[in-house]
Amino acid sequence: MESEPEMYVTDPVYTKDGVKGYTSYTLKGSNVPENLNRRYRDFDALRKKLVERWPGVFIPNIPHKKKVGNKGKKIIGMRIEMINRFLKKLSKIDYLINSDEMQLFLQNSSSVSKTLDGLKLQNYEDLLKKYSTAFSDFDENFDIKAGKEDQDKFLKKLNEIYPKIKNFRNIVLQAKDRYKNEQENYLDVINMLSLYEKETVINFVNNDENKLVFFNMKNHELCKNISNAQEQVINPYERLYDAITEDYLNIEAMVEALEKLKDMQDIYNKLNKKKEKEPKEKEVNDLGKIIKIAIFNMQNTIENFKTVSLDNYYAELLRLDGDTEKNATIFDSLWETVVKDKNISEFN
Repeated sequence: MESEPEMYVTDPVYTKDGVKGYTSYTLKGSNVPENLNRRYRDFDALRKKLVERWPGVFIPNIPHKKKVGNKGKKIIGMRIEMINRFLKKLSKIDYLINSDEMQLFLQNSSSVSKTLDGLKLQNYEDLLKKYSTAFSDFDENFDIKAGKEDQDKFLKKLNEIYPKIKNFRNIVLQAKDRYKNEQENYLDVINMLSLYEKETVINFVNNDENKLVFFNMKNHELCKNISNAQEQVINPYERLYDAITEDYLNIEAMVEALEKLKDMQDIYNKLNKKKEKEPKEKEVNDLGKIIKIAIFNMQNTIENFKTVSLDNYYAELLRLDGDTEKNATIFDSLWETVVKDKNISEFN
C-alpha cells in the first residue's frame, strides 16, 4: 500500500471576494499546522522565493496559473493535481522541504508573499553557510572544471530540446482532442442505434421490441457494457500530454537553475578581475566556494534528472499500452454482447 505523501492539498473551498472570488486548498501533512489554507498563487510565490534564494539549484516547477476561472470542477481538480506534484517533488528534497522559506510558508499567515519577502537579504557569507550545511557531502576533490564543462554542454542540449518538446506537446494535444472527438462520435453512434431502432426498425417488426437489440431494455448486459464504454473509456493521450508537460516543466526548471549558476560564474569572473582588497576579496572567495558546491550538487542533480526522466518515459509507454488495451477490451465486450444477442445469432 502506497504511503501517504508528506505534504498535499485537498478540500478546495471557493470564497467570494467582492466581484471576484478565489479557491483555497487545505494543506495537510505530518509537519503542517491544522486548518492551514493556501491558494494556488501562494505555491507559485513559494517557488519564486526558492529560486531567488537557492541560485544554481534545481527547484521543482509548477505551471503558471492561467486565467480560466476558479470555480470549474475540472480546473480545480487540475490545480490540485499540479500542486500535489510540486509538493511531492519538494518532499523528496530535504534541504528544500526543511528550508527557512518552507517553514515561513507553513506559518498561519494570510499573506504568503509578504511573509516570504520578510526574509532577510542573503549575502555571499550567508549563502555559503546555507550551501555548506545543505550540501555537506561536497567533495573537495571533485573536478570542478570538468563538471562545469559537462553542465555547459547539458544546458546547450536542453536549450535545443526545449522548443522541440514544446512542439511535440502541441502535437499530442491535437491528438488528444482528435481522439476525444472520435470516441464521442463513436459513442454517439451507439446511442443513436437505440433511437434508430425505436423510430425505424420497430415499424418493420410490428412493434415487437423483443426483435430489437439496442432498444431492448431487457438486454441488461448490453446496457451495462454501453454504460461502461461511456464512463470508463480512457483517452490515452491525456496522460501522454500530462507526461510531456511534466518533462517540459522539468526542462524549464533545469535550464533556469543552470543559467542561474552560469550567471554566478559570470559575476565571479568580473569580481575576480577587479582584484579589489578586503572586504571584497572575502566576497569573491565566498562566491567561488558557493559556485564549487553548486556545481558539485548540480552534477548529482543532473544524473538523477536523467534517470528519473528515462524511468518516467518507460512508465508512460506502459501506461499508454495499458490504456489502449483497456479501451479495446471495453469495446470488444460491448460488441461481443451485440453479436451474441439471440436475434442476431439466429439470423447468422
